[in-house]
Amino acid sequence: MCDRQFGEVMSLVIRVINFIVARALNDRQFKTLLDEVNNYPGLLLHSNVRWLSRGKVLSRFAACLNEIRTFLEMKGVGHPELADTEWLLKFYYLVDLTEHLNQLNVKMQGIGNTVLSLQQAVFAFENKLELFITDLETGRLLHFEKLSQFKDACTASEPIQNLDLHQLAGCTSSLLQSFKARFGEFREHTRLFKFITHPNECSLNTADLNYIPGVSVRDFEAEVADLKASDMWVNKFKSLNEDLERITRQKAELAKHMWTEMKKLQPEDQLILKTWNALPVTYHTLQRGNGTTLWVEQQNTVPIRR
Repeated sequence: MCDRQFGEVMSLVIRVINFIVARALNDRQFKTLLDEVNNYPGLLLHSNVRWLSRGKVLSRFAACLNEIRTFLEMKGVGHPELADTEWLLKFYYLVDLTEHLNQLNVKMQGIGNTVLSLQQAVFAFENKLELFITDLETGRLLHFEKLSQFKDACTASEPIQNLDLHQLAGCTSSLLQSFKARFGEFREHTRLFKFITHPNECSLNTADLNYIPGVSVRDFEAEVADLKASDMWVNKFKSLNEDLERITRQKAELAKHMWTEMKKLQPEDQLILKTWNALPVTYHTLQRGNGTTLWVEQQNTVPIRR
C-alpha cells in the first residue's frame, strides 16, 4: 500500500518536472530546480525510484512548489493534487525521508568502507527509523523538517484539521522491516565481521566459518588459537584499530567543510588488508578468509533506494 501511494506521488512529481523542463528552461524562478535536474542527464527518463538517491531534486521541487502551481495555472495545466492536503502530507514526508536515506547512502558509498562501518551505518539507521516512528506517532516531527512546516501551516489555516500521521508511521515501520530483512546477514554474522578487525577478541562458531567460501574450518580455528597467543600479532591489530579510530575522527572533521580532502585519507579496507597481509604465511587461511569476507560483503552492499 505504501509503495503504491508514494509511487503515485513520485509519478506526479516526475510528470510536472518533465513539463517544466520542456517549457521553462529560461525561467529564473526554476533555476535551482532545473540546475539540479541538469546535473543528471536523462534523470527523469528513468523509473520513479532510481533518482531518489541522486541529490536534491525533491527538496528543490518543494522549495519551488508555489511557483510551480502558478506556472501550471498560467499554462492551463491542472494538477489539483499539488494543493491537496493528503497528497502534500505524503509528499513532504517523502522529501524528509529521502533526505535521511541520502545521508545513509553517502555513508555506505564512501571509499574504503569496511564491513563493520557498513554494518554500523545500517544498524544506526534502523535505530533512527525506530525514532522516526515515535516522532510521527506523537506528532513531534523533530526529524521531519518539511513535514513539520507543512503541519504548522495547516494548523494555522485550519486548526481543527486532523492530519493522518499514523499512516506515515506505519509506512516507516514497513521500511524498518524491509531493512531488517534486506540486511539480515549483517545481524546473523556480527561476530564474523568484527573478527576482521578484532581477531584476538572474537570467538567464531561453525556457522560463521561456513559463511566464508572455501575456508577450512580446521585450519582457521588452529590459526586463530596461534594468533591469540602471540602478543606481537595481537598488538598489531590493536594498532590497526587505533589507526581506524584516527581515520574516523578525521573523516568526521573533514565532512564539515573539506570533502575533497577526505579522498586523500588511506582507505580503511586497504589498511585492514595491509595488516592481515603483514602476518606470516602460517596464517594464510585467516588471511584468505578475512579478505574474502571483506570483498564479498562490499560487493553485496548496494545503495539504498526507497
